[in-house]
Formats: sequence, C-alpha cells, structure tokens
Amino acid sequence: MGFFSWKTADTKESIPNIHANRPPVTVYMLQPNGKEAVAEPAYDGYGVFGGVGAYHWLLETNADHLGIALSDLNEDQRWNLGVSLECGTVCRDTKTGEYWHVFHDNRKLVPGKFANMTWDKKIPELGASANELLESGRFENCEISDVIELRYPLKFSFNKNAVYEDLPRSESCPFQGFFFDA
Repeated sequence: MGFFSWKTADTKESIPNIHANRPPVTVYMLQPNGKEAVAEPAYDGYGVFGGVGAYHWLLETNADHLGIALSDLNEDQRWNLGVSLECGTVCRDTKTGEYWHVFHDNRKLVPGKFANMTWDKKIPELGASANELLESGRFENCEISDVIELRYPLKFSFNKNAVYEDLPRSESCPFQGFFFDA
C-alpha cells in the first residue's frame, strides 16, 4: 500500500511525510465545532496524525448523520469504510439508476448491489464485466463522496489556529507527500 497524502486545506501545499528528504513540519488535522486540532510533528505517511487514524476519524465523525452504527464494525472495517468515504467509488447503472459495488462492499455507505468479484469478471445478472459495462456506458463510475453527503471531510493545515468551518476539504496530494521535484 502506498502513502496516504493530502494538501493543506488553506494553502494547498503538499504535506510531506518524513521519508521525503524534507525537514519535518508540524501539520494539524483540523476538527469541527471548536475541537482542538490534532498535531502531528513528523507525519509518517500512513494516515495517522497525533495518534489518530485519519480514516477512522472520518468515519467516526460522520457516522451519526450517515446512519452507521460504529458498534457493528471492527477496527479494520472502520478504516476501510473511512478510506472509501475519502476515495472510494461505486458504479451507477445508467439504465436502472441502481448502484453497484464491485470488489469492495460499501453498501453501508451507499445502498445497492454487490458484485463480489474483480472488475474483469462477468456479473451474472448483467451478462458483462464491470469494465465492459463502463466501456459501453451502461455503468458510470461515481466517487462515493459525490453520492452521499460528507458533513465533515478531512481538513489539514500547517496553522494550528486554522478554523475547520472556514476551509474546504483537503485535496489529495499528487506527490503522495514524497515524490517531489528536486
């Protein structure tokens, strides 16, 4: 698995991880409703800030309004659903409007049907693979975060006084916090 990386919400700067041959810089995972930001002085690149897993935080902070019972999930399920909230996809059947989950079952986030197979295997009910259905236009790929309301997205800043509510969500970093130009 690669690095989990973002840009700051306010300055759009890449958050370097400690493996990037750059001086460590303290980054803050911002929190809503006046909660103190979580400081991380030396980001390792694996989604943990000040001992808090960013994807756990994302799911746990949004669980109530998404109708997800956290008590029904183990730690791995929480992490995986949090990752899916940030960067997961679902296929929308353009003929029926139904959502299909291929390979990853995220029906706790978006109700729909689950094809427990890889993208190149035929979905028996539809007579074609997800790849073929995408190519033909029968499926369209949708970001989960565009299908459901994510009330509290991840937001990071190098400024510990940044206010969560004043900023947009942090974007993914194309350099993965590591692969910078010389």
